[in-house]
Amino acid sequence: MRYRKSVIALAIMPFAFYFNWGTFYFAIVFLIWSIQGIRSKVAVFLDHVPKDDNPFLFWLISIVWVMLSLLSLVYSEPVMDWYYGY
Repeated sequence: MRYRKSVIALAIMPFAFYFNWGTFYFAIVFLIWSIQGIRSKVAVFLDHVPKDDNPFLFWLISIVWVMLSLLSLVYSEPVMDWYYGY
């Protein structure tokens, strides 16, 4: 199946919201999206920014996406529950 990652992500989404793991879910999705953007050398914010056209903006967008993903992941409810043992 060509779009298996998208189908799996869409299938998991209702469960993530049901169990109140929305922040955790989107942090993982954005982290995967960021890594794929770096690998494909095209950052996506409001436009597609190829690395060859504007390397500074490409890396700025990529770093911001990765940092926001990691911060969201660290402060998500499942991670906080695990860390603090609620």
